[in-house]
Amino acid sequence: MKNNYCDLLLQEFGFNGTTEFVDSSFGYLLSKPTLMISFYIGSFSALIEGYIGLDPLVYLSFIMLLGLEFFTGIKASIREGKNINSKKFGRVILKLIIYTLLIGAVHIFKTRLEVPEFFGNQINIYSWVYYIIINLVVLQLLLSVFENLNRLGFEESSKIYNSISKLLKKWFRLVDNEDLNNGND
Repeated sequence: MKNNYCDLLLQEFGFNGTTEFVDSSFGYLLSKPTLMISFYIGSFSALIEGYIGLDPLVYLSFIMLLGLEFFTGIKASIREGKNINSKKFGRVILKLIIYTLLIGAVHIFKTRLEVPEFFGNQINIYSWVYYIIINLVVLQLLLSVFENLNRLGFEESSKIYNSISKLLKKWFRLVDNEDLNNGND
């Protein structure tokens, strides 16, 4: 009898019955390709969130920024007439792996180490280090993108790059291209 009431209710919404409603609402969701894609995306998201502590969308943005830095660097090198060899393509993969491992390791320290108490307050130094590393990596990539855009002739990025460079040089010694060519640190 319940089926009849349910079917009658669904008919009021334009369905012939529960079978048509289920097929219409969930048909594609129950297909094997959709289930497999959902499984892989869900597993990857859980791994990223659990291991490096970043929302998967933030990590995707990080990967996109790394890709942008890579492609603008390649484009700038081509514009400058420099030869591009296949070994350069491994750089982006190596950077992604190193940055992910670094962020992941510090996230594990941040979340899994016992935090000592100082004067009745818990101070998790690895929490600070975690956010400092993430921000420094993102700033490094952004600075590199602006530098590459500067090399490509975009004047607006030149102003931004020079401003950020001057600000950072107050606190850090940045490696210039001249230093790299001379073998200096």
